[in-house]
Amino acid sequence: MGKQSSSRKKYYIIKTVMICGFFASLASACIFAETRTAEWARAEQASVKAARRPMELEVEEVRDVQTVLLPMVNTGTEQPSVETTKEIVDDSILSNVPAADYAYSFDKQMDGAKVVTRQGDYGGFNEGAYPEENLEKAPLFTEGIEGDAIYLDGSYGVELCGVALTSESYTISFWMKAEEIYDWSPFLAIGSHILNYEENKNYICFNKKTSEDGEEVLPVFNTINDTLENSCEVRPSLEDKRCINLNEWCYITVRVDASQVSETDPNKVTAYLYLNSELIGCSEVSRMSFDMENMKAYLGINCHDRLFRACYDEVRIWNCLLDENQISDMYVAYISAEQQEQ
Repeated sequence: MGKQSSSRKKYYIIKTVMICGFFASLASACIFAETRTAEWARAEQASVKAARRPMELEVEEVRDVQTVLLPMVNTGTEQPSVETTKEIVDDSILSNVPAADYAYSFDKQMDGAKVVTRQGDYGGFNEGAYPEENLEKAPLFTEGIEGDAIYLDGSYGVELCGVALTSESYTISFWMKAEEIYDWSPFLAIGSHILNYEENKNYICFNKKTSEDGEEVLPVFNTINDTLENSCEVRPSLEDKRCINLNEWCYITVRVDASQVSETDPNKVTAYLYLNSELIGCSEVSRMSFDMENMKAYLGINCHDRLFRACYDEVRIWNCLLDENQISDMYVAYISAEQQEQ
């Protein structure tokens, strides 16, 4: 009994020691595993941070990059037109001439203009009708001063869409080659309420007249302002009042200076008329009161008179006053372009 008891005690002691050792090992293993897990976690976080850092730097670099427009590469296709605040003639920029507010070059396209005809004509004249768009009538083009020009054969005219003379000082220029000219031939006309007689009709136009002595006078620049009860015109002051020949290109320009007011009538200002950049007339004209919501602009046609047979090219309208040097520069540039084409 004594030996068995002693042996059993030893057995339990050894077993206890083994169990304690097992749990101690298990605890150590858990601690080791936890330690390794923490180390792995820290390593993984460091790896993630390291991986993220280049991406963050790359984002910052992208934010600092400015957009750069690369030059156009010649691919053989047509390049878009260059926008500029200056007039361009034959691909040359005239640095001292501002771009016109309205420009019509008629290079086999209408440039915002449209073909118009008139209903109710009798013998070529009309009691009063606004020209209307005619989609069945195709525009005719011919060789112009620069590129092509539009040709009016007497069966239709052209409306210059969207024109608005918003300034009291303005400049108008155009190239014209007439095949026939009658009194009141409608070279170019701009107005509002044109058929509203003796009330608020405002109208400017270029045409031809015959004097009381039977002398032909052209070009004539007319201004009519029924609101102010004014009707004035500028005629050539040269000895020969007929300044335009048939079938010859001529460059007609008028500049109206609202800062030069008449000493006798504050509703009259000064206008200068040019032919081929040379001053041919100066006189007082009416200060205009256009209704911008009712503006009309025509070439070769108006509401009454016989339609005009002529070619037109490079029509320009500025809501500002050009000076004589700018008018001369435009004319010289056009002539140079024409000579180069020949």
